[in-house]
Amino acid sequence: MRARDPDREEEASRSRSGNGQEVLILERYSFMDKFRGFGWVLLRSSVSVLLLTLIIRRVPWAAIDETLREADPVWLLGAILLAGVQVAFASLRWQALLRAQEIPLSLGETMRLTLIGRFFNAFLPGSTGGDLVRIYYAVRLAPKQKAAASLSVLYDRFVGVVILLLIGSGLCFFLYPILAKGSLVQDILLVFLLVALGIFLVALLAWLLPSLLRRRPFRLMERHAPFHRLLEELSHATRRFAADRNATVRAALFSLGAHSSTFGFAWFAATALRLPIPFFILATILAVVSVFDAIPISISGLGVREGLLVLFFQPLGFTSTQAVTFSLLFFGTTLFWSFAGGIVYWRQKAKRSAEAAP
Repeated sequence: MRARDPDREEEASRSRSGNGQEVLILERYSFMDKFRGFGWVLLRSSVSVLLLTLIIRRVPWAAIDETLREADPVWLLGAILLAGVQVAFASLRWQALLRAQEIPLSLGETMRLTLIGRFFNAFLPGSTGGDLVRIYYAVRLAPKQKAAASLSVLYDRFVGVVILLLIGSGLCFFLYPILAKGSLVQDILLVFLLVALGIFLVALLAWLLPSLLRRRPFRLMERHAPFHRLLEELSHATRRFAADRNATVRAALFSLGAHSSTFGFAWFAATALRLPIPFFILATILAVVSVFDAIPISISGLGVREGLLVLFFQPLGFTSTQAVTFSLLFFGTTLFWSFAGGIVYWRQKAKRSAEAAP
């Protein structure tokens, strides 16, 4: 038998103790991260519930239920189909930008990831949380072009926002006398126009950025910056967009189609509820509301969207009940395709698990 070595046993015991402490520390950090993430979700969910409670306390649920029961099913079906067209246009927009980065994703693959992003949008704060999920999957599908894949998602969102602000600003200019019938509504429209002006300035800088990146000082900064590799990749990806201006033009046209489809299915939903609201007035209101419900203070913009629609609908002669009913129906129409994205996500997850099992 081998003689016992007390020194080695003590060292091994100390090593096991140290490893145990490291595992305990890692578990604590993991628990704190999960707790912190859960805390943020709980806070934003509370904001959504609080805002909805303040609004719905003044709205009789029985009237909302009766209005939804009397909705025209033909117009509702048309709204759902147009919402699907909006998803298709959004997928085409992203695919045009992916091709500019030489990332060859098919339209089916792009639409699948877009639907998955919509699914997570329905439950994450604001209306942009699904972009993080799209970045995650895009990076997995193009691991050698991580910066380009990530930038394509951000640029896709940026093009969509710029086109939406252009539409909203133009409509506000012509329809301002009709919409601005209250001091609070006037303030909201003013904030919207200021946000639009800021985004347009950022778009102008983005347009000039490729020429700035070619200058010698930036090239030197690229080589000596702490994250120079990431900066170089982002710089190359930005130059690809600059070299393929047609991709941005195509993305802008597809974005115009996507927003037009959104306004269309919203108008279909309003018609199903027998709300006689003109198409362009509704499009202007939705353009303004979409900017504010993208702020990540509530889950999927719930509460924020309803409150703003009540403010805009009342001066037009509609009641709070009609505004909240329309908002819930509009959100429910988008949820149809969000749940379709959830089915796609769980099927893909089950497929990966089956492939990894052997």
